Amino acid sequence: MIRLAARGGPPRLYRLPDLAEVPDAIRGRLPLLEGAVGVDPEAAFLYVRTTKGELLALDLESGRADTVATAVERATLGPEGTLYAVDAKGHVISVARRARLAWPQALGGVPRDLFGAADQRLVAIVAQDRPKLIIAAADQPPATRPLALGGDVGATRWGDLLAVASDSGVTLLSTLGRREPAFVPLPDHPRALVFSPSGHRLYVAQRAAPGLAVIDRFAHQEIDGVALPGPASTIRLDPFGRWLLARPTMGDTAWIVDLPIKSLRGAVATSWHADLPTVAPDGSLLLRQGADVVAYRPDSLRETGRVKGGAADLWIATSWTPRGGYRGAVAALPQAAADSAGPEGPLYVQVSVSQNQAWSEEMAQQLSRAGLAAKVLPPQPNTDEGYRVVLGPYPTRTQAEAIGRKLGRPFWIYQPTTPTRPTSPPPSPTQ
Repeated sequence: MIRLAARGGPPRLYRLPDLAEVPDAIRGRLPLLEGAVGVDPEAAFLYVRTTKGELLALDLESGRADTVATAVERATLGPEGTLYAVDAKGHVISVARRARLAWPQALGGVPRDLFGAADQRLVAIVAQDRPKLIIAAADQPPATRPLALGGDVGATRWGDLLAVASDSGVTLLSTLGRREPAFVPLPDHPRALVFSPSGHRLYVAQRAAPGLAVIDRFAHQEIDGVALPGPASTIRLDPFGRWLLARPTMGDTAWIVDLPIKSLRGAVATSWHADLPTVAPDGSLLLRQGADVVAYRPDSLRETGRVKGGAADLWIATSWTPRGGYRGAVAALPQAAADSAGPEGPLYVQVSVSQNQAWSEEMAQQLSRAGLAAKVLPPQPNTDEGYRVVLGPYPTRTQAEAIGRKLGRPFWIYQPTTPTRPTSPPPSPTQ
């Protein structure tokens, strides 16, 4: 976790899950801040907005801060770490792989909503005059289409699909133009939308109905729901789709839902802001309580760390670690044996499950490149299970849990009921 003082000064790094400060991990200083855009962990850039409307990039390794753009109205990070910034005149500036580029064509307005997409594309919704959807890239003219806006808008992680709420349901729009728009009716007025990390499901909060509706993006229909004590006004998911946070329409509370089993684990008192509450990449639940910032285990709601007086500052959950930190942790992990069936096994450390096979295999490849023995387990026949990204197998639960705790990301233990074979394995780090 990175802590940013709103009054300016040096950023500070905190270790999870105990929220212990890592001294002198980040160099450099920042001015008075209006907000944070995010972190590109690969480039080691932290992006923030100042009270003067400037967008700054802080190099987390060297401590150098550079101005990316001025008079910035909207900014976001894309799935590949690309930064997009739009100024008051609709001009776009992007930063990809540490290279800054001013786009030759403006968007034609300041976006109400801004999403980064794959292949360094930008998806924007401009609401001035007649609302319209704009898909743009630096090397081609923007493509524009009319848009009927009725409420919240959500996008998949890769920006290939939008969900637009209206009074009677949700419209699904392909930003790639490969499928016609589809409308999914709902019995109540949608008010908040969020896609699963893989993009195959859409979670919808409704104005009066308790719980959440769930829409299948491919079947274009409501498939099931998530039970909650009442209606929700805000929804947030963790980066791997394990935990869902929902805010009730009244009161300062966060409902915590274990999504794979759709179980409400409990409720925690907290205020809601743009940065917190959230679930960090290691699976810790971070939230404000009074003047403090507190870390919890979502499964047990046991407190694991606390920063006194931290509630007044901005916080960013990120997978970035100082140079050598993550790979050192990976090197310390014992590798899974080729045949690890024991009295309790075979047991796997599962880090993700998705209906999208390509997305799961991509995640397994990323873990493999980091030096982990990752693979994908396909669904059991005649079930609606997803593709599981796992490490292992391991002979005992104790060993599997010890591996999971060292990962620095959410995990749970999976034991197949019948023998299973992985899909085609991802390439090794040397390939």
